[in-house]
Amino acid sequence: MHAWEGQQFSDVSLLPQRRDPRRFQVGCATSDGGAPVLQWFRNMPEISQWLRRMEPQRWGLRGPDLIAIKAALEPILTQVDVHGLEEDSRAAHNAVTEPAYSLLWWGDFGSFAAGKDTWAQAFLATERLEPVQDASDEQVRALAEALRARIPMLA
Repeated sequence: MHAWEGQQFSDVSLLPQRRDPRRFQVGCATSDGGAPVLQWFRNMPEISQWLRRMEPQRWGLRGPDLIAIKAALEPILTQVDVHGLEEDSRAAHNAVTEPAYSLLWWGDFGSFAAGKDTWAQAFLATERLEPVQDASDEQVRALAEALRARIPMLA
């Protein structure tokens, strides 16, 4: 069971954002056109369950709309469970969720930290964060702390 299961979304919405990506190394970024929401998960089953059950609520989907989007996402996220985080699955996810929100990126923290794809490069540049050039603990720690510092604290 994941830490957020059985909880109200409002009580756990920031949990995956505040996690240390050095420990929770599977990540994703979502957006409704505004600032991206960067989140971190323990493993593939957790990210796919979050995207099925919780993420649509972040973007205001409720009642019949929430039920419909969960049903439409099920076969796509089952593919993720079996084959991992593939670009075709991300595109299929977005075909269901747009215009309410989009899955901008998903992948592992190591690749993200190194800016190994276009989205990660752009995000790091926009946030004025340096890609990790080597696997030094100090660089990785500094990046993880900078990412966590972006998250608003609860009032």
